[in-house]
Amino acid sequence: MKRVKTILMIGFLIFPAITLFSQIDSTMIYYRGIDNKELITICELSDIQIKKIFCKDTLLRGKVFNIIIREYKKGKIRSEKNFNIKAEVQRIPMVINGKSIIYNIDYTDKTGFGKSTDSLTVTFAGLWRKNNFKLNIKYPGISVTHNLKGKSNYSLRPVDPCSESKLIVPINTEYPILAYTPPFNTGTELLSYCILGEEDALDWYDKFNVKHYYVFFVEIK
Repeated sequence: MKRVKTILMIGFLIFPAITLFSQIDSTMIYYRGIDNKELITICELSDIQIKKIFCKDTLLRGKVFNIIIREYKKGKIRSEKNFNIKAEVQRIPMVINGKSIIYNIDYTDKTGFGKSTDSLTVTFAGLWRKNNFKLNIKYPGISVTHNLKGKSNYSLRPVDPCSESKLIVPINTEYPILAYTPPFNTGTELLSYCILGEEDALDWYDKFNVKHYYVFFVEIK
C-alpha cells in the first residue's frame, strides 16, 4: 500500500511537468517558393508573386495562424488589415431540401493545426496591375483577399530576404514574417532588397528612407 501511494505521488508530480513542457513558446516556420522553372517564368511575365510559409509542429494542435497586414508610410502605420482568425468552431444554420441543419466550420482544421493536422502551408499570391497588388492568402480550408498599393518594383518577400529559409516565431505574439516593399535606393545604380534585412522591418524608413511598404505579421494562437 505504501508503494502504491509513492507511485501515485510521483505520478502527480510528473504529470504537471509533462503538461508544462508540452506548452511551447515558439515554433519554426520555413519559407517556400515555386520550384517549377517554367511556372516561375510565367509568373514573372504576368506580374504574379508567390510566397509560402510551411510549419510542421504537432504541438501546435488547437492553434490557428492569424495574419495581420500593416501599411507603413514614412515610418508610421497608415492602415491595418487584421483577418481576426480565431481557434473556434463557427455554427452556421442552413436549410437543405427543406430541412434545417447546422454546418460547423472548425477554424483550427482550416487555418491551423486541427486534431489530425501534421503540417500547415499558407500561400501568399498576388497579381500586380496598375499600382494595385491583389493579394490572395490561401489556407488549407479557406482563402482571404486584400488589395495593396505598390509599384512594379515592389517585391513580396521574407522580412529578412537574404537570411536562411527559416524563422523562429513566438507563440501568442504578432511577429513579422513577410514584406511587400520597394528596394533600398543606394544612391547609385544599385538597388537592394537584401540590405533591408539588416534592420528591423519597422525601422526601414529611419534606416533606409523606404517611404512606403507593408509588413505581414503572423499570430499563432
